[in-house]
Amino acid sequence: MNIKRGCVAWLVPAVLLVVAQQVTSQGADCVRSQCISIRECPALLKLLQDPTRINIRKLQDATCYVRNREPMVCCPSITTTETPTIPTKSLLPENCGHSAHLNRIVGGEVAPLDAYPWKAVLGYKDKGLAAIEFLCGGSVINERYVLTAAHCVDPGTLGTRRLEVVRLGEWDLTTTEDCESTNSGGVFCAPPVQDFEAEEIIGHPSYNTRVRFSDDIALIRLNRPINFQESAGFVLPVCLPPSNFSPRTAAGNKSAIAAGWGFTETGSASNKIKHVKLPLVDSTECSQVYKGSTVSEQLCAGGNAGEDSCGGDSGGPLVLAGTFGPPYQQIGIVSYGPVSCGQQGVPGIYTSVSSYRTWIEQNLKP
Repeated sequence: MNIKRGCVAWLVPAVLLVVAQQVTSQGADCVRSQCISIRECPALLKLLQDPTRINIRKLQDATCYVRNREPMVCCPSITTTETPTIPTKSLLPENCGHSAHLNRIVGGEVAPLDAYPWKAVLGYKDKGLAAIEFLCGGSVINERYVLTAAHCVDPGTLGTRRLEVVRLGEWDLTTTEDCESTNSGGVFCAPPVQDFEAEEIIGHPSYNTRVRFSDDIALIRLNRPINFQESAGFVLPVCLPPSNFSPRTAAGNKSAIAAGWGFTETGSASNKIKHVKLPLVDSTECSQVYKGSTVSEQLCAGGNAGEDSCGGDSGGPLVLAGTFGPPYQQIGIVSYGPVSCGQQGVPGIYTSVSSYRTWIEQNLKP
Protein backbone atom coordinates (compact mmCIF):
# COMPACT_ATOMS: atom_id res chain seq x y z
CA MET A 1 0.00 0.00 0.00
CA ASN A 2 1.38 3.39 -0.98
CA ILE A 3 1.85 5.96 1.76
CA LYS A 4 1.03 9.59 1.06
CA ARG A 5 3.78 12.00 2.11
CA GLY A 6 1.37 14.00 4.27
CA CYS A 7 0.58 10.94 6.38
CA VAL A 8 4.09 10.68 7.72
CA ALA A 9 4.67 14.36 8.43
CA TRP A 10 4.11 13.89 12.16
CA LEU A 11 6.80 11.18 12.20
CA VAL A 12 9.62 13.46 11.08
CA PRO A 13 10.59 14.65 14.58
CA ALA A 14 9.70 11.29 16.14
CA VAL A 15 11.49 8.85 13.82
CA LEU A 16 13.50 10.52 11.08
CA LEU A 17 15.37 12.68 13.57
CA VAL A 18 16.16 9.62 15.68
CA VAL A 19 17.62 7.86 12.62
CA ALA A 20 19.62 10.95 11.61
CA GLN A 21 21.06 11.51 15.07
CA GLN A 22 22.12 7.90 15.55
CA VAL A 23 23.83 7.34 12.19
CA THR A 24 27.47 8.06 13.01
CA SER A 25 29.35 5.64 10.78
CA GLN A 26 30.18 5.92 7.09
CA GLY A 27 26.76 4.45 6.29
CA ALA A 28 25.53 1.87 3.84
CA ASP A 29 27.16 1.32 0.46
CA CYS A 30 24.54 1.37 -2.31
CA VAL A 31 25.90 -1.43 -4.44
CA ARG A 32 22.67 -2.25 -6.33
CA SER A 33 20.54 0.61 -5.22
CA GLN A 34 20.35 4.36 -5.40
CA CYS A 35 21.02 6.67 -2.49
CA ILE A 36 17.93 8.90 -2.36
CA SER A 37 15.76 10.69 0.17
CA ILE A 38 13.82 8.32 2.42
CA ARG A 39 10.65 10.18 1.39
CA GLU A 40 11.15 8.87 -2.18
CA CYS A 41 11.63 5.23 -1.17
CA PRO A 42 8.28 3.45 -0.59
CA ALA A 43 9.92 0.23 0.65
CA LEU A 44 11.70 1.96 3.54
CA LEU A 45 9.10 4.65 4.09
CA LYS A 46 6.68 1.83 4.88
CA LEU A 47 8.76 0.96 7.95
CA LEU A 48 7.73 4.31 9.43
CA GLN A 49 4.18 2.97 9.79
CA ASP A 50 5.48 0.67 12.48
CA PRO A 51 8.45 2.48 14.13
CA THR A 52 9.62 -0.40 16.30
CA ARG A 53 13.19 -0.60 17.52
CA ILE A 54 13.90 -3.27 14.87
CA ASN A 55 12.48 -1.15 12.05
CA ILE A 56 14.40 1.92 13.18
CA ARG A 57 17.56 -0.20 13.17
CA LYS A 58 16.77 -1.30 9.61
CA LEU A 59 16.41 2.34 8.59
CA GLN A 60 19.74 3.21 10.21
CA ASP A 61 21.46 0.32 8.42
CA ALA A 62 20.04 1.48 5.08
CA THR A 63 21.12 5.10 5.56
CA CYS A 64 24.03 6.07 3.30
CA TYR A 65 24.34 9.59 4.74
CA VAL A 66 22.33 12.39 6.34
CA ARG A 67 21.54 15.68 4.59
CA ASN A 68 19.96 18.50 6.57
CA ARG A 69 18.89 16.02 9.27
CA GLU A 70 17.05 13.90 6.69
CA PRO A 71 18.34 10.36 5.99
CA MET A 72 19.40 9.53 2.45
CA VAL A 73 18.89 5.79 2.03
CA CYS A 74 19.89 2.88 -0.17
CA CYS A 75 16.47 2.20 -1.63
CA PRO A 76 16.11 -1.50 -2.50
CA SER A 77 13.29 -0.89 -4.93
CA ILE A 78 15.33 1.33 -7.24
CA THR A 79 18.16 0.01 -9.37
CA THR A 80 20.42 1.58 -11.92
CA THR A 81 22.81 0.19 -14.49
CA GLU A 82 25.20 3.04 -13.73
CA THR A 83 25.78 2.04 -10.12
CA PRO A 84 29.27 0.54 -9.82
CA THR A 85 29.64 -3.03 -8.64
CA ILE A 86 32.54 -4.81 -7.03
CA PRO A 87 34.53 -6.61 -9.75
CA THR A 88 35.06 -10.36 -9.50
CA LYS A 89 38.79 -9.72 -9.32
CA SER A 90 40.13 -6.69 -7.53
CA LEU A 91 41.54 -3.98 -9.78
CA LEU A 92 44.01 -3.01 -7.06
CA PRO A 93 47.49 -4.41 -7.76
CA GLU A 94 49.02 -7.18 -5.65
CA ASN A 95 52.53 -5.81 -6.26
CA CYS A 96 52.53 -2.44 -4.56
CA GLY A 97 54.03 -0.26 -1.83
CA HIS A 98 57.70 -0.74 -2.74
CA SER A 99 60.24 2.06 -2.44
CA ALA A 100 63.98 2.14 -3.02
CA HIS A 101 64.64 4.57 -0.15
CA LEU A 102 62.06 5.22 2.46
CA ASN A 103 63.82 5.58 5.62
CA ARG A 104 55.80 22.05 3.95
CA ILE A 105 55.67 19.09 5.51
CA VAL A 106 56.32 20.98 8.75
CA GLY A 107 59.43 19.85 10.59
CA GLY A 108 60.31 17.45 7.81
CA GLU A 109 63.33 17.07 5.63
CA VAL A 110 63.82 16.69 1.88
CA ALA A 111 63.03 13.13 0.84
CA PRO A 112 65.36 11.08 -1.38
CA LEU A 113 64.70 11.37 -5.11
CA ASP A 114 63.10 7.93 -5.45
CA ALA A 115 61.52 7.58 -2.00
CA TYR A 116 57.82 8.01 -2.83
CA PRO A 117 57.05 6.54 -6.28
CA TRP A 118 53.28 6.61 -5.61
CA LYS A 119 53.13 10.36 -5.01
CA ALA A 120 51.04 12.50 -7.33
CA VAL A 121 50.87 16.27 -7.38
CA LEU A 122 47.78 18.08 -8.70
CA GLY A 123 48.11 21.26 -10.75
CA TYR A 124 45.32 23.82 -11.16
CA LYS A 125 44.61 26.75 -13.45
CA ASP A 126 42.55 29.73 -12.41
CA LYS A 127 40.13 31.25 -14.88
CA GLY A 128 41.90 33.70 -17.18
CA LEU A 129 45.40 32.81 -15.91
CA ALA A 130 48.03 30.74 -17.70
CA ALA A 131 50.14 29.63 -14.75
CA ILE A 132 49.62 26.23 -13.11
CA GLU A 133 49.55 26.11 -9.31
CA PHE A 134 50.35 22.82 -7.59
CA LEU A 135 47.99 22.88 -4.61
CA CYS A 136 47.17 19.27 -3.69
CA GLY A 137 48.64 15.81 -3.64
CA GLY A 138 47.45 12.31 -4.34
CA SER A 139 48.63 8.73 -4.63
CA VAL A 140 48.81 6.16 -7.43
CA ILE A 141 46.71 3.08 -6.59
CA ASN A 142 46.71 1.35 -10.00
CA GLU A 143 47.56 2.14 -13.61
CA ARG A 144 44.49 4.34 -14.15
CA TYR A 145 43.59 5.83 -10.77
CA VAL A 146 44.91 8.38 -8.30
CA LEU A 147 43.46 8.64 -4.80
CA THR A 148 43.07 12.11 -3.28
CA ALA A 149 40.88 14.21 -0.97
CA ALA A 150 37.39 15.23 -2.05
CA HIS A 151 38.06 18.87 -1.21
CA CYS A 152 40.89 18.87 -3.78
CA VAL A 153 38.40 18.23 -6.60
CA ASP A 154 35.17 19.67 -5.16
CA PRO A 155 33.80 22.39 -7.51
CA GLY A 156 32.44 24.39 -4.59
CA THR A 157 35.88 24.48 -2.99
CA LEU A 158 37.83 25.14 -6.19
CA GLY A 159 35.69 28.06 -7.30
CA THR A 160 37.14 29.41 -10.55
CA ARG A 161 40.06 26.99 -10.49
CA ARG A 162 40.00 23.70 -12.37
CA LEU A 163 42.23 20.65 -12.22
CA GLU A 164 44.63 20.97 -15.15
CA VAL A 165 47.21 18.24 -14.66
CA VAL A 166 47.98 15.19 -12.55
CA ARG A 167 51.78 14.84 -12.44
CA LEU A 168 53.60 11.65 -11.46
CA GLY A 169 57.28 11.03 -10.86
CA GLU A 170 57.89 14.58 -9.60
CA TRP A 171 60.49 15.58 -7.00
CA ASP A 172 61.50 19.23 -7.55
CA LEU A 173 58.73 21.47 -8.91
CA THR A 174 61.19 24.09 -10.18
CA THR A 175 63.18 21.91 -12.58
CA THR A 176 62.41 19.96 -15.73
CA GLU A 177 64.94 17.25 -14.79
CA ASP A 178 65.19 15.92 -11.26
CA CYS A 179 68.71 15.02 -10.14
CA GLU A 180 70.55 14.70 -6.83
CA SER A 181 74.18 14.15 -5.89
CA THR A 182 75.34 10.72 -4.78
CA ASN A 183 77.76 9.93 -1.95
CA SER A 184 80.40 9.04 -4.52
CA GLY A 185 80.28 12.52 -6.04
CA GLY A 186 78.18 11.54 -9.06
CA VAL A 187 74.71 12.62 -10.11
CA PHE A 188 71.58 10.48 -9.95
CA CYS A 189 68.68 11.55 -12.18
CA ALA A 190 65.09 10.47 -12.53
CA PRO A 191 63.21 9.86 -15.80
CA PRO A 192 60.95 12.70 -17.04
CA VAL A 193 57.70 13.25 -15.16
CA GLN A 194 54.46 11.87 -16.58
CA ASP A 195 51.59 14.35 -16.95
CA PHE A 196 47.96 13.26 -17.21
CA GLU A 197 44.54 14.83 -17.50
CA ALA A 198 41.54 13.75 -15.46
CA GLU A 199 39.19 11.60 -17.53
CA GLU A 200 36.75 11.26 -14.63
CA ILE A 201 36.57 12.60 -11.07
CA ILE A 202 34.62 10.64 -8.46
CA GLY A 203 34.10 12.41 -5.16
CA HIS A 204 32.45 10.63 -2.25
CA PRO A 205 28.70 11.43 -2.42
CA SER A 206 28.45 12.36 1.27
CA TYR A 207 31.56 14.54 1.42
CA ASN A 208 31.28 17.29 4.06
CA THR A 209 27.70 16.41 5.06
CA ARG A 210 28.19 14.93 8.56
CA VAL A 211 31.01 16.91 10.13
CA ARG A 212 33.62 19.20 8.65
CA PHE A 213 35.45 17.37 5.85
CA SER A 214 33.72 14.06 6.57
CA ASP A 215 34.13 11.46 3.79
CA ASP A 216 36.98 13.54 2.35
CA ILE A 217 38.02 11.10 -0.35
CA ALA A 218 37.96 11.07 -4.15
CA LEU A 219 39.23 9.09 -7.12
CA ILE A 220 40.73 10.55 -10.29
CA ARG A 221 40.65 8.34 -13.37
CA LEU A 222 43.55 9.28 -15.64
CA ASN A 223 43.06 9.82 -19.36
CA ARG A 224 45.49 7.01 -20.22
CA PRO A 225 47.26 4.16 -18.42
CA ILE A 226 50.44 4.88 -16.47
CA ASN A 227 53.57 3.48 -18.10
CA PHE A 228 55.21 1.84 -15.08
CA GLN A 229 58.01 0.35 -17.20
CA GLU A 230 59.09 3.69 -18.63
CA SER A 231 59.18 5.19 -15.17
CA ALA A 232 61.99 2.80 -14.15
CA GLY A 233 60.65 2.46 -10.63
CA PHE A 234 59.99 6.17 -10.09
CA VAL A 235 56.21 5.69 -10.50
CA LEU A 236 54.63 2.75 -8.68
CA PRO A 237 51.33 2.12 -6.86
CA VAL A 238 50.95 2.19 -3.09
CA CYS A 239 49.12 -0.60 -1.25
CA LEU A 240 45.71 0.00 0.31
CA PRO A 241 44.77 -1.65 3.61
CA PRO A 242 41.85 -4.08 3.90
CA SER A 243 38.51 -2.91 5.28
CA ASN A 244 39.17 -4.51 8.67
CA PHE A 245 42.57 -2.86 9.05
CA SER A 246 43.29 -1.18 12.40
CA PRO A 247 45.93 1.56 11.93
CA ARG A 248 46.85 1.92 15.60
CA THR A 249 47.14 -1.85 16.13
CA ALA A 250 49.28 -2.21 13.01
CA ALA A 251 51.43 0.80 13.88
CA GLY A 252 52.46 -0.44 17.33
CA ASN A 253 55.44 1.71 18.21
CA LYS A 254 55.96 2.85 14.62
CA SER A 255 55.13 6.27 13.26
CA ALA A 256 53.25 6.92 10.05
CA ILE A 257 54.90 8.97 7.30
CA ALA A 258 53.48 11.97 5.45
CA ALA A 259 55.12 13.50 2.40
CA GLY A 260 54.36 16.41 0.10
CA TRP A 261 55.19 19.83 -1.27
CA GLY A 262 53.07 21.83 1.18
CA PHE A 263 53.93 24.79 3.37
CA THR A 264 56.90 24.39 5.68
CA GLU A 265 57.75 26.01 9.00
CA THR A 266 59.05 29.05 7.07
CA GLY A 267 55.55 29.77 5.73
CA SER A 268 56.40 29.02 2.09
CA ALA A 269 55.70 25.95 0.00
CA SER A 270 58.52 23.48 -0.56
CA ASN A 271 59.87 23.06 -4.08
CA LYS A 272 61.20 19.58 -3.25
CA ILE A 273 59.14 16.85 -1.68
CA LYS A 274 59.56 16.62 2.08
CA HIS A 275 58.60 13.91 4.54
CA VAL A 276 58.02 13.62 8.26
CA LYS A 277 57.21 10.85 10.74
CA LEU A 278 54.00 11.37 12.71
CA PRO A 279 52.64 9.41 15.70
CA LEU A 280 49.06 8.18 15.47
CA VAL A 281 46.76 9.75 18.07
CA ASP A 282 43.96 8.00 19.95
CA SER A 283 40.58 8.82 18.41
CA THR A 284 39.00 9.76 21.75
CA GLU A 285 41.81 12.19 22.53
CA CYS A 286 41.62 13.64 19.03
CA SER A 287 37.85 14.08 19.24
CA GLN A 288 38.30 16.06 22.45
CA VAL A 289 40.80 18.38 20.74
CA TYR A 290 38.32 18.99 17.90
CA LYS A 291 35.34 19.29 20.30
CA GLY A 292 33.62 16.14 19.04
CA SER A 293 33.53 17.18 15.39
CA THR A 294 35.19 14.01 14.08
CA VAL A 295 33.80 10.69 12.83
CA SER A 296 35.10 7.13 12.97
CA GLU A 297 36.22 7.24 9.33
CA GLN A 298 38.85 9.84 10.21
CA LEU A 299 42.15 9.22 11.96
CA CYS A 300 44.53 11.61 13.65
CA ALA A 301 48.30 11.89 13.48
CA GLY A 302 50.91 14.35 14.71
CA GLY A 303 50.52 16.78 17.55
CA ASN A 304 54.23 17.41 18.11
CA ALA A 305 55.38 21.02 17.79
CA GLY A 306 56.82 21.80 14.37
CA GLU A 307 55.91 18.43 12.82
CA ASP A 308 52.83 18.26 10.64
CA SER A 309 51.39 18.12 7.15
CA CYS A 310 50.15 21.51 6.00
CA GLY A 311 48.42 23.51 3.28
CA GLY A 312 49.37 22.10 -0.13
CA ASP A 313 49.77 18.58 1.26
CA SER A 314 46.00 17.99 1.08
CA GLY A 315 45.03 14.79 -0.68
CA GLY A 316 48.45 13.27 -0.16
CA PRO A 317 49.04 9.89 1.48
CA LEU A 318 49.83 8.98 5.07
CA VAL A 319 51.68 5.65 4.83
CA LEU A 320 52.71 2.97 7.26
CA ALA A 321 55.54 0.48 6.81
CA GLY A 322 55.19 -3.25 7.29
CA THR A 323 56.94 -5.07 10.11
CA PHE A 324 60.20 -5.23 8.19
CA GLY A 325 59.79 -2.25 5.86
CA PRO A 326 58.06 -2.50 2.46
CA PRO A 327 55.42 -2.93 1.28
CA TYR A 328 53.99 0.36 2.50
CA GLN A 329 50.26 0.81 2.99
CA GLN A 330 48.39 4.07 2.68
CA ILE A 331 46.38 4.37 5.87
CA GLY A 332 45.29 8.00 5.51
CA ILE A 333 44.64 10.93 3.19
CA VAL A 334 45.66 14.42 4.31
CA SER A 335 42.38 16.21 5.04
CA TYR A 336 42.67 19.20 7.40
CA GLY A 337 44.17 20.50 10.63
CA PRO A 338 44.80 23.68 12.60
CA VAL A 339 45.20 26.89 10.61
CA SER A 340 48.69 27.25 12.06
CA CYS A 341 50.30 23.90 11.25
CA GLY A 342 52.53 22.02 13.64
CA GLN A 343 50.92 23.06 16.94
CA GLN A 344 51.80 21.11 20.06
CA GLY A 345 48.91 18.88 21.11
CA VAL A 346 46.86 19.47 17.94
CA PRO A 347 47.06 16.53 15.54
CA GLY A 348 46.08 16.67 11.89
CA ILE A 349 42.96 14.96 10.56
CA TYR A 350 43.29 12.26 7.89
CA THR A 351 40.66 10.28 6.03
CA SER A 352 41.00 6.64 7.10
CA VAL A 353 41.53 4.70 3.87
CA SER A 354 40.54 1.29 5.28
CA SER A 355 37.04 2.65 5.95
CA TYR A 356 36.59 3.25 2.23
CA ARG A 357 38.23 0.15 0.74
CA THR A 358 34.84 -1.17 -0.45
CA TRP A 359 33.82 2.23 -1.88
CA ILE A 360 37.14 2.50 -3.74
CA GLU A 361 36.85 -0.93 -5.33
CA GLN A 362 33.21 -0.32 -6.29
CA ASN A 363 34.23 2.76 -8.27
CA LEU A 364 37.25 1.37 -10.16
CA LYS A 365 36.86 0.51 -13.84
CA PRO A 366 39.34 -1.48 -15.98
